[in-house]
Amino acid sequence: MKAIKTMVTVLCVITLMVGSGYIGAYMTQRNLTAQAEAPIQETAPAFINGSIEAVSLRAIAGREMSMPDLFDYANPSVVAISTQIMGRNAFGQQVPRPSAGSGFLVSADGYIVTNNHVIESAREITVLMHDGREFPAEVIGRDPLTDLAVIKIDVRGFPFLRFGNSDTARVGEQVAAIGNPLGELANSMTVGHLSALNRDVFIDGAYYNKLQTDAAVNRGNSGGPLLNAFGEVIGVVSAKHAGTGIEGLGFAIPATQAQEITAHLIEYGFVRGRAMLGVTISANHSQRVQIAVVAPNSAAAEAGLRVGDILLEINGEPLHAFTDLRRALDNAHPSDTWEILVRRQGQEITLVAVLGEAGA
Repeated sequence: MKAIKTMVTVLCVITLMVGSGYIGAYMTQRNLTAQAEAPIQETAPAFINGSIEAVSLRAIAGREMSMPDLFDYANPSVVAISTQIMGRNAFGQQVPRPSAGSGFLVSADGYIVTNNHVIESAREITVLMHDGREFPAEVIGRDPLTDLAVIKIDVRGFPFLRFGNSDTARVGEQVAAIGNPLGELANSMTVGHLSALNRDVFIDGAYYNKLQTDAAVNRGNSGGPLLNAFGEVIGVVSAKHAGTGIEGLGFAIPATQAQEITAHLIEYGFVRGRAMLGVTISANHSQRVQIAVVAPNSAAAEAGLRVGDILLEINGEPLHAFTDLRRALDNAHPSDTWEILVRRQGQEITLVAVLGEAGA
């Protein structure tokens, strides 16, 4: 896949103390594995636009909806997130500054999925519900590697969203994003289509596998849901391609990935059992997997991998792009043994690596 490397902007909103502009930030989304087997009918009232009639929409989840019905169904589960983070003013003094993003409920007892960058380093987190109520939130878990996080508010009985299967999503299907663009326009919905699947996007020094959409996303949409017409979250909004003359290039974390990560964050506060090789891949070679950094004392270092090595195969499976390596790691376990075929200074050699565990 061709990786997009330029002007990819995360979609959190941070208000700087110097000047009056905004800078970009991030987004995300996810649903619990256990919820996949739960009944579609929910007991909690939906509180949609004050209309009791709209409550019946909770019972039609799983059926294709019109876009107005989709908004009425999903909107009560989407939240605006505001935080206080520490920054420096023009005099170098540490001062609190506000930041804003989006999120969505994935359980009736207050678990909320958002992007890691939305709440990273936050001193205070406040969640604004669709009906105007505000609640303080605590961080349950964060995963910088996938830019996902889970926070929690002390509520009961709110409607929540469920993850769909992004692996079966199709280019061209209609989708909608609901969030808090600019940190000021909470509960805004934009509609578009899935533009591409399995898009390799380079953000802040790393490649990510994303869904691409032409539904408009802006700063502050980070962490909000990307929904299909059945009311399922198929992605967590996380970034956009920005620049003069560029429109309709938004990106979301696929739901199948977000769902698994969310379950780990809720249960453990971190992602357990993630295999780690210990390399950073060069951003200058999107069509080959070339090592830019080898972490000291890592599995890669122990195996003898070096900066500049090009990874060709793992256990006989060819690697064509970073996402091939990422996918192999996602399917691996700590202590797995890899035979890695590399090209080094024109020579092909095979090295053996015993994978480590992330965070160990």
